[in-house]
Amino acid sequence: MPSSKAIVLSREPFGESDLYVQFLTRDWGMLTVLAKAGRKSKRRYIGGLDLFCHDEIFIKGQPRDGIYLQELTVLNSFTSLRDNLDRLQVAGRAVQWIKRLANVSTPLPHVYSLLGQTLSLVEKETNSTRMEVLFFVFKMKLVDMLGIRPEVESCAKCHGTFEGAVNFDFSSGGVLCRVCAPVSREEHRLLDAADRTELTRAFDLRLTDFSQTNFSEGRSLSLSRLITQFASFHTQVRLPV
Repeated sequence: MPSSKAIVLSREPFGESDLYVQFLTRDWGMLTVLAKAGRKSKRRYIGGLDLFCHDEIFIKGQPRDGIYLQELTVLNSFTSLRDNLDRLQVAGRAVQWIKRLANVSTPLPHVYSLLGQTLSLVEKETNSTRMEVLFFVFKMKLVDMLGIRPEVESCAKCHGTFEGAVNFDFSSGGVLCRVCAPVSREEHRLLDAADRTELTRAFDLRLTDFSQTNFSEGRSLSLSRLITQFASFHTQVRLPV
């Protein structure tokens, strides 16, 4: 019986007792399955169909005929994510980024691991501002994995180096030196050296080191909004801030 580790992204009632459940799986990418009696049977699915649950799922069926959830094993229920409003909101926005940017039925093991690690860290975090900084790091790493990482270490056009504040240009894909930057453009924003360092740190950070890493919270939250705008511009997808 085919199986994969998976994280619950959403669930939708079907009929009197069934559920359609959307998972991000390690081995198949995004997958929607029908859980028979998912709204009634507590024993069969042992609480593994709640939002954010990390499971090992066993399926049957073919995509053209419909895929059914046969059984599952709960690996981490992430109960604390649903019991705290701040955690729930941050985890929910991370899931929305995944659903809107990585909704493909091909394996995305790095994205799956990123979401799992992020949910684990959000569950342990008690400071709401640090949760937002973590969400900023999550966004930076996700756009990198999906191939839309902005260039911040050299000019996106001439690849030359620079000093001081430079223009961040959405359509060019990153920062522009003074020579390459147009005189004016709505999607411009000045980034200084500290901004660029903060972006690079978020790209390069191992999530296992997040708890021991200090970020400039105000700067990170401002840059987080910028990255949301950048990702939305390049994907033409409206993303939660």
